[in-house]
Amino acid sequence: MRKSLVVLGLIAVAGGTAATRAAAREPAVADPIAASHTAVTAASISDSPAAPVQQQVLALINHNRGKAGCSAVTVDRRLIEAANRHAAYMARNDYFAHSTRRGQDPGERVTGAGYRWSLYRENLALGQDSPWDVVAGWMTSPEHRANILNCQLHQMGIGLAINAKRTPYWVQELASPL
Repeated sequence: MRKSLVVLGLIAVAGGTAATRAAAREPAVADPIAASHTAVTAASISDSPAAPVQQQVLALINHNRGKAGCSAVTVDRRLIEAANRHAAYMARNDYFAHSTRRGQDPGERVTGAGYRWSLYRENLALGQDSPWDVVAGWMTSPEHRANILNCQLHQMGIGLAINAKRTPYWVQELASPL
């Protein structure tokens, strides 16, 4: 299976409308880091901040951030929405890039999900089978690692889509609100 990582980092100021929705209740994961070795399936895809994939990646990201002296990030539903939309777009179109074919970039996606940001970063990955694998891949890439360990970022969302060939497409949106 082909595994790829792509990174994007931008600093900018933009506006957008704030939108919040009530979080769906999902069962808590007892030990998200231990559970993060489990392979993802179509059932792993969720837009809930409490979803196991969100919590597993969050635990791994915050573990790495803590070792680097950064505060923990929290999961934001709007960032999940932006990430899931792009992951689904890439999986549907057999496409792997930060911008869509029509030129929509990550900042536009994050703003379109109702998140008013002062700073954002995006990490992409293709083919990693579990939260553990995707975070391990990002942490061994200098650019992805720099995004994850940017102490100025305070929230994140994970997007996951699996195409017909069972290839996982991952999107991580990291951002700080205005």
